[in-house]
Amino acid sequence: MISRILLTVIWICLVAAVPVRADQGRLYKIATVAWAGWSPLHVAEAMGFWKEAGISVQVRDYDDPIVILEAIRAGRIDFAMDMAGTLVGLYMADTPVQALAETNWSDGGDKIIVKRGGDIRQSLGQTVGVFLNMPSCLYFLGTYLKTRDLKIGDFRIVEVNPEDLTAQFVAGRIPVIVNYDPWATLALRQGDGVVLATSARFEGCIPECLWGYRDHLRQIPDEDVKKLLQGWVRAARWVNEPANWPDYARILRTRTFRANTPLTDDDLRRYLDGVGIHAPAFMLERNRNGGGLERYLVSLRAFLQENGLLKKDFQVRDIFDNRLITEVLAEELKATGLPVPGAPRPSGSAGTEPGRIETGGRAP
Repeated sequence: MISRILLTVIWICLVAAVPVRADQGRLYKIATVAWAGWSPLHVAEAMGFWKEAGISVQVRDYDDPIVILEAIRAGRIDFAMDMAGTLVGLYMADTPVQALAETNWSDGGDKIIVKRGGDIRQSLGQTVGVFLNMPSCLYFLGTYLKTRDLKIGDFRIVEVNPEDLTAQFVAGRIPVIVNYDPWATLALRQGDGVVLATSARFEGCIPECLWGYRDHLRQIPDEDVKKLLQGWVRAARWVNEPANWPDYARILRTRTFRANTPLTDDDLRRYLDGVGIHAPAFMLERNRNGGGLERYLVSLRAFLQENGLLKKDFQVRDIFDNRLITEVLAEELKATGLPVPGAPRPSGSAGTEPGRIETGGRAP
């Protein structure tokens, strides 16, 4: 999802005919929404990490995905955050997407919810509401359905924006929904809902990425993209330091969840518990050749093909360019004296994944 809710869009832009050097003083804009997994963007901006790296970045918060799409088409936004599976959906609709890095994943923040006393089998042939009818959501839902000997085709999938989806569930109009926090939690509280499964049950089923439009990225110097990524990596380390919790909680309240105030520390912890913000070593494992994101994309392709949803075939490199993020992470690990896991490994090789930080910014 650009905002975790994306509609298909085709965007055509002019490509510069000459090589581009570092653009000193250029202000880059990155779009995000109220989601704990992307809060390191607000941290990097508030703490001046990008400024210290020598790049100007402005984080723009959106509530309406249509506005984000319009901003991207108009060139007012340079980068965005989204689920990797959504980028695949956009690619299949001929949108020139390019994932630059897997930064985090949903780790319980996405939920499949039914009314108390209900069951998914009671809705066979009926409506299941999803916040995004894209491979990202469908893969999560389909993975759960497979444990029940069911499949996507057994239901009528309807896309509704997350706020209205919760309202429809509370009103009893849609008995089964796939939604994410904070809207999923509201559905449970206000709609007498129970959780059938969360994204934590299927670890890594919803990886999320920093991305941009491929044609546009050709006009941005690699060094600037690396500085953007460096700011994220530094922020991801910062949010996981317990001593930073008071400042982090303030940033969460005033930026990430600015429209959901007032929020207690318990509320913030609950939202953070639903995401996994990758530590540098694990982030490298996820982004390397043959790493976790590549394996996810291969698995997603198989799922789409099996369910008749593969509208356009793709290879990993059609979606994901890991060149810059692996350079940034290797440099980061060397600078901190940590080993560089899996380096060098050819694409397709196997290896043991190192530990990861379970939750970005979990308070002590």
